[in-house]
Amino acid sequence: MEAVISAVIVGVMLVAALNTVGASRIGQQKMGDRTKGALLAQQLMTEILQQQYEDADYGPGSFGLGGDEVGDGSRALWEDVDDYDGWSASPPQQKDGTVIQGFDGWERSVGVVWANPNNLQATVGYDTRVKRITVTVTRDDVPIATQVAVRTSAWDEATE
Repeated sequence: MEAVISAVIVGVMLVAALNTVGASRIGQQKMGDRTKGALLAQQLMTEILQQQYEDADYGPGSFGLGGDEVGDGSRALWEDVDDYDGWSASPPQQKDGTVIQGFDGWERSVGVVWANPNNLQATVGYDTRVKRITVTVTRDDVPIATQVAVRTSAWDEATE
């Protein structure tokens, strides 16, 4: 009888220990994913913010890809912030279209909108000289990281 009770106690303790190890491993995986997702979002946001506010060839009020920017499907020819609107790639890619290894099941996507300068959360349908950029990173369709930034024409005008 003592052996049976001891076996039950050891079994319950073993199950509890394995559940704890499993939960710890899942927590470590999620933390690692959040870190990787944040880095992927930051890398793409940095790339976007280095671009001009608008395409000099098309002037104020232009939005989206110009005919000369379509190219080979990579971002290599993109020169202004709104070229990135609606772009997504799975797995994530470098600017030249090279796939970033080790990120199968991951996706990066970008949305760019004109924002109300008095309320940056509000979207407007005309050029306010302020664009809100949102980069979203997902893994297996689960959102991992989101970064939002605002780009204005003021920087371009100050550097001319």
